[in-house]
Amino acid sequence: MGTLASNRKGFITGTSQTNYASALNVATGTATDGATGNQNCIQYFRSSGRGGGTFRFIRTFIHFNTTNLTEASSISLQLTSAGANGNPAANSRVTAIKHSAGSSNGSAISDSDFNNIDRTTAYSATTTFGTSGTVTINLNATAATQINENNDFNVALLLTHDAIQTEEDPLESDGDISNIIAFSSAINLVYTEPAAPSGYTHKVLGVASANIGKVNTVATANIGKVITVD
Repeated sequence: MGTLASNRKGFITGTSQTNYASALNVATGTATDGATGNQNCIQYFRSSGRGGGTFRFIRTFIHFNTTNLTEASSISLQLTSAGANGNPAANSRVTAIKHSAGSSNGSAISDSDFNNIDRTTAYSATTTFGTSGTVTINLNATAATQINENNDFNVALLLTHDAIQTEEDPLESDGDISNIIAFSSAINLVYTEPAAPSGYTHKVLGVASANIGKVNTVATANIGKVITVD
């Protein structure tokens, strides 16, 4: 089992709007790059008070440097929850999707990155966000391809209502749906590593494989064939 720690993690609080639909697609917000401590960072907030009210989303943005991953499988994203408030609990489910914040290369996220998300590219199914302990988000084949074939993996965590742009407001009255991440704890990709090569197990020029350490400077553990012969 392999583990890769995030290269950058943070969140952006979207600019407040006067209704739910506008809050879903607001262009900018207030970025918290390099977040630490326990942060309310995957949220929908609603207050229909005087002056038009306040409707707001918060989204989490994570970057991994995946340069050295080429054959990872059974990949999951793991983080630590410091609290969840669903109103009801099912509302606090999250979905991992693609983002292009931080110039897509792990640079600092900025206020203008809030809507730099790709809702057409989901990296997970909807996942329950527990009130404490480890949250495991199983990543799909689309995520695995991105991780194994590219140097950067950019994954945003949104409330599922936000990720799929649910038309109906999930709250019937004022309140919030909030998930808190313990950013001082690691956010990791956990994956299955490829099996080590078995090596070449036959004689070479009459010499038993057990007595051969290398063939033409290549360790036998890394040799599958010699001159195309198994």
